[in-house]
Amino acid sequence: MKKSLLPFISLSLLLPTLTASAAEAKECSTEKVNHEDCTVLIDRRYPITLPTIQMSRGKKVIVLIQEPLPFETLTLDETSATALQATDQAAALVTAAIPDLKGFFWSSATSLPPSTFTPHLLEEVIAEGVNPCDPGPGYDREKCDEVKRLDVVNNELAVLKSMLDAAQASLPDSTSSLFNHVTIIYAQLNQVMSPIPRPDPAHVPSPLAPGTPDPWKDYSRWRAWMLCELVGGKVDGNDCKIDTNTVPPHPTDPTFNNVLGDIGTLQTRLPSTPPASPPDNPLFDQKTFDALVKQTKSDIDKLTIDEDKKKAIATLKALQSQENSLTSAIAALASTLTSVQKDFLTYYQNIYLAKDTLSPRKIDNDGKPLPRWTPLGAISDPLTIQPNNRPVAYKIFGRQVVFSVNAVNQISTSLAAVTATSAKVSVATITVLYADPRLEASAGAMFSFVHNRSFVNQTVTTPPPGSSLMPGDIVIYETKTDPEVVPFVAANWRVFNDFAPTWLAHRRSAVYATVWLGLNPYTTLPEYGIGPSISWRSLMFSAVYNRAHQVVLTSGSYVNQVVCSPTALAGATPPPCTPAPPAPTTRTNPTNAFAIGISVRVPTIFTAGGVSH
Repeated sequence: MKKSLLPFISLSLLLPTLTASAAEAKECSTEKVNHEDCTVLIDRRYPITLPTIQMSRGKKVIVLIQEPLPFETLTLDETSATALQATDQAAALVTAAIPDLKGFFWSSATSLPPSTFTPHLLEEVIAEGVNPCDPGPGYDREKCDEVKRLDVVNNELAVLKSMLDAAQASLPDSTSSLFNHVTIIYAQLNQVMSPIPRPDPAHVPSPLAPGTPDPWKDYSRWRAWMLCELVGGKVDGNDCKIDTNTVPPHPTDPTFNNVLGDIGTLQTRLPSTPPASPPDNPLFDQKTFDALVKQTKSDIDKLTIDEDKKKAIATLKALQSQENSLTSAIAALASTLTSVQKDFLTYYQNIYLAKDTLSPRKIDNDGKPLPRWTPLGAISDPLTIQPNNRPVAYKIFGRQVVFSVNAVNQISTSLAAVTATSAKVSVATITVLYADPRLEASAGAMFSFVHNRSFVNQTVTTPPPGSSLMPGDIVIYETKTDPEVVPFVAANWRVFNDFAPTWLAHRRSAVYATVWLGLNPYTTLPEYGIGPSISWRSLMFSAVYNRAHQVVLTSGSYVNQVVCSPTALAGATPPPCTPAPPAPTTRTNPTNAFAIGISVRVPTIFTAGGVSH
């Protein structure tokens, strides 16, 4: 018993600390890594299992239960703890870059009613109206002796029948008030032990007893109601009253009480198994009945008229058949009542011990009731428990722990006993991953503000107004487009803790230092750069420096330069256009530029399967 109290003592000492921490801690985010102690709030009336909660090293997850049930004990039990390897982000980065690198039971007794025994001789006597035992001319000694023997048999058969009828009348059947009360109590117990959450109240079948309080809304009154029905007397200092005005529509008090007392009273009249002594006031004295049957058989054998003897024997057999049905019903009743009494004694003890210990519900300034919650426990990083003795694996791997919120219904499981594992029902699971990776890969497209240039010789057909150009002149013409779209991969280092602000719908965001590498599809040359990035969930937006390439003219050529003129003389500048001038010569020079990137983040994943090497 002392050992079983240790968890309660430990929890009572821990509760003030947890309550203070819970009041200060924020709710845990499932979008980002939680870098501070945080809380997980589970609604007991409708619990759901959250996604994995990711925590920084050494931080705690404080578990709170909202709207706990007063007749339940909740525990936070560890299910598993696993060291997980992270995916290799460097390998993911190279893999993404390879395409670019290439180019880059109730029982009721039934009885057989005995036939009425009317001896043939008595029929004759009644018809004649003469008593053969009267002195006088009608006296017949043989008939008189037979009549006396028939009277004895008749009286014995009447006694046997009265014993059976009395026992049958005292025997409760499935429609009796006792069995009806037992059925009601079982329905009430089944209701309080049904699973949570409850469906829509409009579709919940009410218990058989009208007016029974709702155990989820008014447990204290339900507990007092049940204790009155089971044992009566006083409950918490108040007398158990019986409401006789049950219509309409609900009683304010139970309509019966002390069912255990009624069962006990009936059991004292049922036969007991030897060597136990028989009851003082048996429901049916089978021993006396069988002795009388034996005596009746002897008296029937003394009858001299065969027809009367056959009728008496038939009547006795019918009574014996009724006895067999009655004893079978009593045996079944004894077994049933023993089982019911055992159940009800157990439930009475459990209900008596399971008092409502929840604190009164608080009211806000508008008079509305506030949600009730209670701390259940805290989940800690396995590394923080004796960290000096931990192996290296605890430090280099992610540590995933799984805890289960288990409920024990104290109506079905006594507080005065050690709780078996089978009695615990898991209502929610909390998975916590202790890992805070900062390096992540991404892939996307970079919009570079470098012009994509090309140069060609073009003949002037219509010179622009005010220009010195002449029709037929050939000039160097430039074509340029911007921005250039460059596919890229990037390595991103998170420089600050990630965050999930309200104005971003509590979604994960983070700031990164990004180094990127891409293949320019216009020049088929690699480009790279560095700069800051910001992420929202899996999208990343980058504003970075771009070390790019640009096509420029060589040999002193320039845009709009007149290469030749059809009216020029030989040796003049520009020269004549015969023969046709060569195409402009170009080269690709490196250049510095600004670029904006959009990419998809590849988060680090921790799995039990390990990584490739």
